[in-house]
Amino acid sequence: MQEFVGKCIRCEKDIYCLDGFLNGIVADKGQLLCFDCEKEEGEISI
Repeated sequence: MQEFVGKCIRCEKDIYCLDGFLNGIVADKGQLLCFDCEKEEGEISI
């Protein structure tokens, strides 16, 4: 099952919940980051 959750705040990529697992991370204040942008940022300071 795939459910749209939102868009990455950096690259605007769609982020989905896939069978109960988020294919990204939730940063401060509930903002979403895809895994690619999270890797580029290293330590998140949003």
